[in-house]
Amino acid sequence: MTTSLQLLTGLQSDCIWTCLKLVADESGQDMIEYALIAASIGLASVVGVNGLAASISRYMSIVGTAFDRAVGQI
Repeated sequence: MTTSLQLLTGLQSDCIWTCLKLVADESGQDMIEYALIAASIGLASVVGVNGLAASISRYMSIVGTAFDRAVGQI
């Protein structure tokens, strides 16, 4: 007959064994690295596009002002 102490000890050893296997497992490491690279590229793209959008907006404002002045002179 199994006592509760033996059962608990068995569960603890199973948990420790599972944790050790998870720490030693490197099978998903490459995928995580690729995901981090993709996230970095995405973040850099968003930052670059935001800067580009501000620059385009500034130039469009200049062009719009020039058109307004040109139409006002007609």
